[in-house]
Amino acid sequence: MEAREEVIRLWFDMWLRREDFGIQDVFNRDAVYTESWGPVYHGSAAIGYWFHEWNTRGRVLVWDIRQFFHSGNQTAVTWFFQCQMGEEAPIGFEGVSVVRWTEDGKIGSLTEYCCEPEQYNPYQHGPEPIFK
Repeated sequence: MEAREEVIRLWFDMWLRREDFGIQDVFNRDAVYTESWGPVYHGSAAIGYWFHEWNTRGRVLVWDIRQFFHSGNQTAVTWFFQCQMGEEAPIGFEGVSVVRWTEDGKIGSLTEYCCEPEQYNPYQHGPEPIFK
């Protein structure tokens, strides 16, 4: 499990430092990466292209790992992410990545999920929920 966590930490660190430390070593050649808001990248070459292109427009400010969960050939990692695109105000959100590993210890697929940054209590000013 430690080796898997180190691969994920390396991937996050690449974003924080804006440097490719070996995307081809992290992702399987046929890996699929799905971002939380819809884009999908097929293959480590496409993932590498996206990484380099995105870093010309934006900067990851924070990508803090909260917790890892492992089950079979999968790992889920919870995190907090914050970035800034150009001169825009920074945005951040909580998220989860679900990773499927290949037999040789590379990422075969990674799917991100995010939680809206603006959270609220829908019952703050209304009646108590009917279920307790």
